[in-house]
Amino acid sequence: MHHDRLQEFVAIDYTKKMVIMVFGQDGPKDFLIGVGEYVIVEETHTADVAFMVRDDCQNRGIGTELLHYLTYLAKRQGLLGFTASVISENEPMLHVFEKLGADIETTIDTGVLELMMMFRE
Repeated sequence: MHHDRLQEFVAIDYTKKMVIMVFGQDGPKDFLIGVGEYVIVEETHTADVAFMVRDDCQNRGIGTELLHYLTYLAKRQGLLGFTASVISENEPMLHVFEKLGADIETTIDTGVLELMMMFRE
């Protein structure tokens, strides 16, 4: 990864953005399994959330754990909820968001679901 691109991950203003990473180990080498992040939308006291998990590591609960920990951090920061964009055919990702236990409003625009997830107490 180019140094400038890597700086986006390591030089983070945590008052505006949160990034967490999950690593695995294969012998002496570490490898990236997943990344989760949110970017705060100050006007609404919410954040746009996104995450990814390597294809060969999916369906193991890693995305769910990323989302739960991001939710924990967001609530500690006083945020009210998340927004996310999900391709309508991506049912596993939609299921992860449904398990969050938030109040979800959904709109669709050209095959992309726009989710507004407000946290419950």
